[in-house]
Amino acid sequence: SNLHSTTDGIVIQTNGVTVDLMGFSLTGEGSNGNYGIHVDGATNAPIEDLVIKHGRISGFWNGLLCQHMNNSRIGQMVVSGNADAGVTLDGGSSGRCDGNTITDCSISGNNGYGVYLDATDGQCKGNTITDCSISENGKAGVYLDGGKGQSAGQGGRCDGNTITDCSIKGNHVYGVHVSADGGQCKGNAIANCSINANISYGVYIYGDNSGQCNGNTVAGCFISKNSNSGVHLSGGANSHGRCNGNSIVNCTISENSNPGVKLDGGGGECDGNTVQGNRITGNALGGIYIDEGSGNRVEANSVWGSSGLAAYGICTTNAENNLIMKNTCVKNGVNFCLDPADTHGPIVTTVGPLAGADPWANFSR
Repeated sequence: SNLHSTTDGIVIQTNGVTVDLMGFSLTGEGSNGNYGIHVDGATNAPIEDLVIKHGRISGFWNGLLCQHMNNSRIGQMVVSGNADAGVTLDGGSSGRCDGNTITDCSISGNNGYGVYLDATDGQCKGNTITDCSISENGKAGVYLDGGKGQSAGQGGRCDGNTITDCSIKGNHVYGVHVSADGGQCKGNAIANCSINANISYGVYIYGDNSGQCNGNTVAGCFISKNSNSGVHLSGGANSHGRCNGNSIVNCTISENSNPGVKLDGGGGECDGNTVQGNRITGNALGGIYIDEGSGNRVEANSVWGSSGLAAYGICTTNAENNLIMKNTCVKNGVNFCLDPADTHGPIVTTVGPLAGADPWANFSR
């Protein structure tokens, strides 16, 4: 039957366990710091091959806290109304939380993060979040944290994780936050997700304090109506962070309250990224904006109807060696505003047949 707990609901301390809640609910008393399900592994003894499935968890501090858990699966869970995070995968403090899958879950209305991958001074690698609804949480919907804590001092590694086919909406900060604050977040993929109406950035990829957010991919996503940029890549504010070699491809990015896509070197690096094949429409202040970035490739994007009198289609400032080609900008306040140190294909504004047009041309109407 349903169970109400005044302590941790279930604690797992051994390998190979299956917890099937059979559709029943596990509820707690929120403010007392307890966990609905606590996977209690250690840095030198991670717990492996668990299955946690088919139930509801609410009213705890964390719905599920999975510490040092590898190659396990969380599925068909409803995790809501917890005082902090819904689901935490914790590989911090020189530990590991690798190769896990969170699938077919509804994670909503928690006061902290919906799903938190915590690699502070440890690692969270190769985890998958798929076919989940993650909504209305008090912080980011999904937070990948390659942070640097105070104890080991080495910085975390939150690498090679995948977020696919998820609905991430209405969260009270970011939709998806990928952060390397003194550590690294490399090779993560966000694919085929709907990321809408979050109360800040849709996707925020941030290398801070000499951290590295490199080689991540945002592909095939629908990103709309977020209260800041749709996708924002940043090398940190005077912090020597790196946000290099990332890709934003084949997405629809629309009606966000700041530029659809922003690449910001800002005292760090935001170089060698690719923005390709996206449909970018109706965003406030602009379509694609590169500030203090070098060697980025902006290719074959359709940018239409940026809102605001002076809103641009594609703009680069304080930039150099960026390559802008094969893009189409229509009905923006200013279609192209490019730094003279960048390279771009010819900008075609003529009406009528395009016989003999340069194959690298950009189009402006």
